Amino acid sequence: MRRILKSEAGFSLIELISVMAISTVLILVSASAISVFFNKYKEINAFVRLQTEAVRCLDVLRNGYTVGSGQFQQFYGVSNAKFVEITGRADEAGKGTGIKILPPISNDYQKNDFMHIYLDNKAIRVNYTFNGVQVDSPRYLFPSREELGEYEVTKFTIGNANQYGQISPLSLGTETTLLEVEIEARALLKKGPMPNQNKYKTVNFRTLIVRK
Repeated sequence: MRRILKSEAGFSLIELISVMAISTVLILVSASAISVFFNKYKEINAFVRLQTEAVRCLDVLRNGYTVGSGQFQQFYGVSNAKFVEITGRADEAGKGTGIKILPPISNDYQKNDFMHIYLDNKAIRVNYTFNGVQVDSPRYLFPSREELGEYEVTKFTIGNANQYGQISPLSLGTETTLLEVEIEARALLKKGPMPNQNKYKTVNFRTLIVRK
């Protein structure tokens, strides 16, 4: 009986080494691409959050910061204030770096209530008294305490849009008031070897807020 001869030739050592080398290169390229993708994702996410929190801060200033709780919860803001006063001094004439708000009074306990929103060491903070009791320490409005270092406010100015050129503080009285508010903030995207080599992304929002 004749035997049918079959080729039993496999891969040579050189071929195996070549395949392994190519596979290693592909893996390294893929890992590098994934790393770049996640770094870019983190940067985009940080920038989106920066914009979101800056807009939220302006919204709180306009519509009110929440004080109290439950059925006693109230909102102290510019739109419902009975009196506002610009505080601090900015580089621009007629503008300050904070605003003091006197809310509407619904009982005798609130006759000394106030809300003060101001720039303090690259953060916007809130100090207030509610029902005659002052908060134990100023709260962080933007950025939050946990996000200090990742986000920072580089500019926060408030001015009377109808009365430029005055010297701060400005007492705006009980008439209809138009305030111009500007926030400039930045997010830390990447730390450099030195602080001045850090990579940041900056946003700037300017809006008008009416107190009636």
